[in-house]
Amino acid sequence: MVKQEARCPLCGAKMKAVQLLDACEEVIEGELGILACHCPYCQGYLEVLPVAGRLDVGYLRHGRFDIVLTLPAEGLMVLRDTATGALRLRMPDLDWSFSA
Repeated sequence: MVKQEARCPLCGAKMKAVQLLDACEEVIEGELGILACHCPYCQGYLEVLPVAGRLDVGYLRHGRFDIVLTLPAEGLMVLRDTATGALRLRMPDLDWSFSA
């Protein structure tokens, strides 16, 4: 079952999508567009799968992304460069770029 509340699955701190995106570091799986991340509060390791309008938080296991938390990210657009594996994310007035 996927939690819908916006709390870190490791420490329980309340998070917003923007805070989590600011804490993301790099693309770790280019085909799916999964990002390596650390919780902005406890620094615990998370993996983030950005999808239009939301962030799925979980872990890639055996080729499948297991979701443990979904954060709403209103206005999030996901742009992938399949040739390089780069990922660009946009929200109103915000922009992030990640590479593999």
